[in-house]
Amino acid sequence: MASSVSIKFLKTKEGTAMVQMGDAIAVERCVQHLNNIPIGNDGKIQIAFSKQNFLSEVTNPYTLPDHTPSFKEYTGSKNNRFLSLTQASKNRIQPPSKILHFFNTPPGLTDEQLIAAFSSNDCHPSQVRMFPLKSERSSSGLVEFPSVALAVQAIMKCNHTAIDHKGTKFPFIMKLCFSSSKTMNGAWNNENIENMKQGSVVPTTPGAEDEPMQAR
Repeated sequence: MASSVSIKFLKTKEGTAMVQMGDAIAVERCVQHLNNIPIGNDGKIQIAFSKQNFLSEVTNPYTLPDHTPSFKEYTGSKNNRFLSLTQASKNRIQPPSKILHFFNTPPGLTDEQLIAAFSSNDCHPSQVRMFPLKSERSSSGLVEFPSVALAVQAIMKCNHTAIDHKGTKFPFIMKLCFSSSKTMNGAWNNENIENMKQGSVVPTTPGAEDEPMQAR
């Protein structure tokens, strides 16, 4: 799975955007897994192949309603999960589900703090499950939403949310992905957790390995 290269919103077609992925296989997977999926209470995303081979840089992008630019390049973004072929090879493709896997959150994070991070973006989980800490560097776990549509909305709104932590100079940047888990009530052991991490790339905190990242 390749990362996003660039995104361009079309001024003449409101609500329409073009996305360039790292390779053709990634585009095929996006169409396969994301086309016609519901978003929130009444939304739906439609994805189709474009005739363009690449997106040209837009030197003067217009401003979107949320005050972000209509064109952005993501090649060098540290929020891209697959910055190398090694990272990409560890990824396991998961279609949208109502259970999300969260990682790169502060150690000692409570259910209440996690729910507050989602609620601040008007997303409301129905259930949270923290994984046992394997190190003091970060925490991870699962969060469930009432429906796939609401989980999709949550991953769009809340991925890369900054969560402050006492004792660290920079906030942790929460990362989200769809989970392969079908239920929150399964028996979790170290093997389950390790498999989940391999499918989501091992979490890291801002520090020696990574420069601090700003939320979205």
